[in-house]
Amino acid sequence: MRRIIEGLIRKRKEKQKDLTNILTEIGESLESRGGLFPRRIPVKEHFSRLDRILRDFILSQDREWDAYSNNHATGVFQSLQWKIEKLQAEYANLKSLLINFAELEGELNRIIDRLRKGRVTDQDTEALSRIRDQLSVTQYADFEQRFRGDEQQVREMLRGYLPFFRDRDHILDIGCGRGEFLSLLREAGIPDYLGIDVSDSMLKIATGHGLRCIKKEALEFLRESPEEKFGGVFSSQVIEHLSPAGLREIVMECFRVLQPGSPLILETINPLSLFALSRIFFLDVTHQKPLHPEYMRYLLETTGFSEVEILYSGEFKGERLQNLPAADEQSVVINCNIDKLNSLLYASSCYAVKGLKGTGKY
Repeated sequence: MRRIIEGLIRKRKEKQKDLTNILTEIGESLESRGGLFPRRIPVKEHFSRLDRILRDFILSQDREWDAYSNNHATGVFQSLQWKIEKLQAEYANLKSLLINFAELEGELNRIIDRLRKGRVTDQDTEALSRIRDQLSVTQYADFEQRFRGDEQQVREMLRGYLPFFRDRDHILDIGCGRGEFLSLLREAGIPDYLGIDVSDSMLKIATGHGLRCIKKEALEFLRESPEEKFGGVFSSQVIEHLSPAGLREIVMECFRVLQPGSPLILETINPLSLFALSRIFFLDVTHQKPLHPEYMRYLLETTGFSEVEILYSGEFKGERLQNLPAADEQSVVINCNIDKLNSLLYASSCYAVKGLKGTGKY
């Protein structure tokens, strides 16, 4: 945008110079030959040129002002949008924390009552340990950072994956969080589903919605599951938390527990978008490393999955650089470079790798 404004300023100065020149010519003509114009240049032509140059000057100045206005308004609106989304996430976070603290307070009161009566049990000790973990800084950080926005917004972001699981049964959601995808499965008439997660805070929200989910570590759960148990496995924003060896083992176990022809979909942040990488991925300190889409394609293919493809989602619109409206040769070159920058900076924020379990063995 800065280069666009600089170009408009340059054009306005050129028009301003043309205006100064024509006024100088008219002044010189009025002074010569007793105030008469040269006979070879009619007065009408002088003022016609003046009118044309004035119009060009006003038009160039209007374009410059419009560019200033649009640039300022775009920045203001983008800043406001980020602040609104942040406030919404913080409000939802605070609301959930207050509910969680109220439940913890009730449980602590019951334990204190039994302490006073001298009837403390091993279950009370375990409950105290669990409360301590829930109040720890690391638990709170994990809880806060996994909030990616309003629940309804996340549901709409995940809705595009729903068609891959239609007409399937016994769907597993690894890292189900607040249960956004589970609720989509339920609404779509897919009652046979299960979500697993390790966050007590998240699971409380999900179970509060009446969704079926349990507290279980992913790899442990998959190892305990029998072969070909699930008709589909889904996971969103989880695999970037895993080590390379852990990720490989998760994919292999998913292949084992899936029924033939069933889908595996793993969504993560797109590292090919520099904006998503800097503003989303590195925001969460629990992320291990960015995962290139082509590596995930390779991982699924070498594990035995077929029809592997990359699905991109989460388009950036307001942040993208704008093209020039003109169609001259210079503008075409500039617009081509702007498109390249947009592809590098503002590619889709997320991608998912999808594969179907074939008949081969890993």
